[in-house]
Amino acid sequence: MEKNIKDGDAEQLLPRQIRLVQSLADFQMACSAMEFICELDEDRLVTRVERRRYRCFEDTAVIAYGRAFTNANNLPLLSFKQIKISPSSDERALHERLLERRNKVIAHSDADRQRISFTTECFSLENKLVMMPRWDFDDALEFFAEREALVAWFGTLMSATSKRLFEQVQSMSEIRFVRDHTLIVSSGAEEG
Repeated sequence: MEKNIKDGDAEQLLPRQIRLVQSLADFQMACSAMEFICELDEDRLVTRVERRRYRCFEDTAVIAYGRAFTNANNLPLLSFKQIKISPSSDERALHERLLERRNKVIAHSDADRQRISFTTECFSLENKLVMMPRWDFDDALEFFAEREALVAWFGTLMSATSKRLFEQVQSMSEIRFVRDHTLIVSSGAEEG
């Protein structure tokens, strides 16, 4: 028996399954970004520009990870209980640090987590006093030391989420669900 589900019906029938599917996509993105960082040799000197490039991947990993555990319109949060895992204390600590980093540094610029310097220096130029601003900011990789542990943690989450999704659909009829905001959907009123 096949069940075609319209987008509007999905909010009532499939929110847990859609959350699992979206979380899998997010965990895969986080894992890919962190695996890219794993390619960086810890003994290699990198320019500040290169470090910021790697920081972009780290920020992507943190953002993608956090999406699964953050409120979204019409989707419930993902919980460890939902995917039937009990994180170790180290995994729980990584989880908390990832979410804190997302909420206080990447998605927002909370003052209590800022690492910036701002100074001014006065000097004379053509008999005129000029105040020159100077600034610097932290662009270090927060999770570089734990990069391999994060890849393993993301793998654990992908495995548990996939397994949970598989278990849940075993008691359902066939589903054909597509949500693509780029597609133009006909209301059917023009037909006929």
